[in-house]
Amino acid sequence: MYAFYVHRRAPTYRLVIHADAPFPAESPASDWTLTRTRTPEDTNPDVRAAIDETGYCLFRIGLRFDEINLL
Repeated sequence: MYAFYVHRRAPTYRLVIHADAPFPAESPASDWTLTRTRTPEDTNPDVRAAIDETGYCLFRIGLRFDEINLL
């Protein structure tokens, strides 16, 4: 199972970890609100791969094309 969180002060940021894993040391758990848990079949393969590699997947909702064009 995967646990999906939203950041309390910056709600466009999302974090996904294994539901039974410890919270990433880079950010306190108190900054995040659990929104749902999903099965592996209901979790994007790219998200699962990121979690397998780093222990978490951090992403942002609402990215605009003009932000990508800055890259």
